[in-house]
Amino acid sequence: MIRRCSTARAGASFTEPTHGPFGLLHAGHYDPGRVDAVVQLGRETLVEGRPFTAPKNTLRDGAVMRAMLASLRGFARSWLASPSPGPGTLVYESDAAGLRTWIRVPDRAALLTAPELTTIGFFGQLRDDVDHAPIHQLETAIVETLEEVPGLLSYYNLELPQRRFGNLILCAAPDVPVRWRAHDLHSLAVALAPRHYHSARLHSGTVRSQLLGDAELVVLRTRYYDFDSDPPWLAVRA
Repeated sequence: MIRRCSTARAGASFTEPTHGPFGLLHAGHYDPGRVDAVVQLGRETLVEGRPFTAPKNTLRDGAVMRAMLASLRGFARSWLASPSPGPGTLVYESDAAGLRTWIRVPDRAALLTAPELTTIGFFGQLRDDVDHAPIHQLETAIVETLEEVPGLLSYYNLELPQRRFGNLILCAAPDVPVRWRAHDLHSLAVALAPRHYHSARLHSGTVRSQLLGDAELVVLRTRYYDFDSDPPWLAVRA
């Protein structure tokens, strides 16, 4: 197992190119304004031709996010038992199967003392015929700049079997995701999503206790994006 726990920032820098893979910012990128309509899904609705919207997948994502929350709680207890210098923490480790855990906390005290947590979960269905290095580079830059979004408490990326990844972001208040969407690098990642993903599930939720409390993560709403449609197809299930 490779593990790194640090109080330093991620240390990468990012410069937006004007051509190459990022050229789709100027043609064919994701633009929320191009969505024709938002489809409202019932709890048990099955959408023909869009299996990524199946309720069972949402339930599976929820289980993964709750496992990630439990893992983060374990890390937090270790930080309290053995405090490290500096306000933040970076964890980068791989398990026996080579699957990566990547966590960045800009301010441990802020994460531990937030009365309740607003959660964001992202699970995308990757394309097989695309070089994903640009989006990975961009993710590193986003993780490096978490401090620029007040109230963004932690970023957790978990590698799953079969080339899947889950992201769990914890925030101090429900309005923090709105501010994060306005962040330049996050906006760029949204624009690039159709090049790298067939589809995606974006979960909004809450933990109604402090991180080290006993409340579970509850998914309140899920947005489903089909980037193979033109214009992109969007549905919501609450």
